[in-house]
Amino acid sequence: MKKLFSVLAVLFVLGTVNVFALGIGPQGGYAVKGAPSGALTLKVDSLPCVFAITADFTEPIALGVTADWWVANPKIEGTWGYFYGLGLAGSVTVGENAGAIFAGGRALIGTNIFLLNNFIELYLQAAWQPGVSIHNGGVTPVITKGAFPINLGLRFWF
Repeated sequence: MKKLFSVLAVLFVLGTVNVFALGIGPQGGYAVKGAPSGALTLKVDSLPCVFAITADFTEPIALGVTADWWVANPKIEGTWGYFYGLGLAGSVTVGENAGAIFAGGRALIGTNIFLLNNFIELYLQAAWQPGVSIHNGGVTPVITKGAFPINLGLRFWF
């Protein structure tokens, strides 16, 4: 009987301890000299990494992923701060007369604020994404100076 109570006590403690918080939410934006796109972002509070799955539904269609490492996220005042970091980006473009694969790096800067007792995070960020593209019709890699996506988003923290 003591063992049963011990196991139940351990399960109760493990079930009520919040080991980490998860932030998930939509992001929308526009790439300078590009097209509007949307994304779903994911962040765990114990890691300085932010992941996004992006989609651009104009012709041609592009699907991509980004992984950003926030170097710093200092506070400006209260729950308002700014962040900057480096990351990786990749995408696949498919269309009637177009197709490409892109892989590159990212340098980003942005600002964020937490609202409603840190339940909602609003942010605005800009990035520079230089990289290498391979287009259909040729296997020669093309070095690109990069896209410049500017995004507005929100994350809900659980």
